[in-house]
Amino acid sequence: MRYNQNSGYGQAVLNSLHNLVPTLGKRMLVMNSANTDEQNYKMAQEIFLSDPEGVTRFYTSLATAYTAAESNNNDVIMLDGNSSHALATALTVSKSRIHFIGLDGGGRYLQQGAKVQNTDGTAAVFVVKNTGTRNSYQNIKFIQVDDDATSLTVYQEGGEGTYMKNCSVVFGVADNLDQTDAYEVVFGGDSCTYDSCTFGNDTLLTSAARTVFIFDQVTASQEAKSNIIKDCVWQISSSSADALFVSMAAAGDILFTNLFIRPIFQASVDSAGGVALTKAVTTANGVTKGTVNLYMPCAFNVTDLGVNGTNNDRLQVYGPSFTSGTDLVGVAPVAT
Repeated sequence: MRYNQNSGYGQAVLNSLHNLVPTLGKRMLVMNSANTDEQNYKMAQEIFLSDPEGVTRFYTSLATAYTAAESNNNDVIMLDGNSSHALATALTVSKSRIHFIGLDGGGRYLQQGAKVQNTDGTAAVFVVKNTGTRNSYQNIKFIQVDDDATSLTVYQEGGEGTYMKNCSVVFGVADNLDQTDAYEVVFGGDSCTYDSCTFGNDTLLTSAARTVFIFDQVTASQEAKSNIIKDCVWQISSSSADALFVSMAAAGDILFTNLFIRPIFQASVDSAGGVALTKAVTTANGVTKGTVNLYMPCAFNVTDLGVNGTNNDRLQVYGPSFTSGTDLVGVAPVAT
């Protein structure tokens, strides 16, 4: 064995990977079977041997690794950052305290090396739906590539205490971006923390008044509540000026507080047909149970952050004003 688990480079690799998510759970590595010609694939096979109980630690399928993971054990599923990890069916993460991490060095807002996507032709409603407790996702790009009429969402959040960092959530095809019920994120999380993520992209043209990130119940009777979404970016290229970055399906879909810290909303005005949007964020009329709080937001190529008097119940904003004192939107420089 060239790469011994207990000494030399093999031990160093195991120690470094353990430090990425310092828990007592099993470490499970997923690599694409199409990469058998690469040196790191062969090395990983030697290092990630079955554990003393006979449990496999090396996988070529994300779905298989998830099946083997034990709920509440803080198991860590590590995804090779070289290529895509395809799902034959939509993945519902109903287990708790499972940690998914892409091995691409981390820190990216876009183009994460570890890509999780569904398989075209499977009619997957979503790519991943999280309903477990205290699961985490880091350094992963989630991609909806199915053009089936039912494949209208990418990631759905219905869990509790989820941690997501340096992930992006995008459509990979434009076929359903002419539908008003197509969403990158359907969000109904409880006490979640999202940090430094990107939702939507500016490379595919939306042609309907749709929303990138919508508050809606994913787990029955669970409103989005007590969430913190920090330093994230929303983006879209849309030929409809009525597209939105954040909206709400119904007045009962939030509870308590939902805090956005330094959110950036940017619409692409481009030769492909992208135009400026009328507004960035709306809430449902009649909201009484909770609030959507925006701290230091900014919007680019958007007329108004929100519109006073309609679809803004329990929407609160704090930050500097760049125009007439009401709208936190980017403006062109003025010669002096």
